[in-house]
Amino acid sequence: MEQEINFNDIKERMRPDVDNIVETNIEGKPYIQKECQALSNYISDEIIKALSKKQPGLKYICNVTIFQKGECSCHFSSTCLWNPSTDGSLTAKYENASFHVFVTIFGLAY
Repeated sequence: MEQEINFNDIKERMRPDVDNIVETNIEGKPYIQKECQALSNYISDEIIKALSKKQPGLKYICNVTIFQKGECSCHFSSTCLWNPSTDGSLTAKYENASFHVFVTIFGLAY
């Protein structure tokens, strides 16, 4: 019998890849509103590619949110109906001098 893949068991092993992708792409960059859509698309695409190579057998959803630092606040949450024995999520916050980046990844077993 084939062993089920459990996202919660492997997500910490994947975190260094996610950290590297995000940190490499935001290091030293200023906040430029017109570039944020392309940057968030690129980061999410790279994360999905890296995770799919490292751990096939899961479906991945990646959400990247970028917002400028300043006198504002941001709150977000997500809710899923899934199989808690195989599916899970990872959320991480990154920042540089001019903006914040939030990454949420969902790993869902086939």
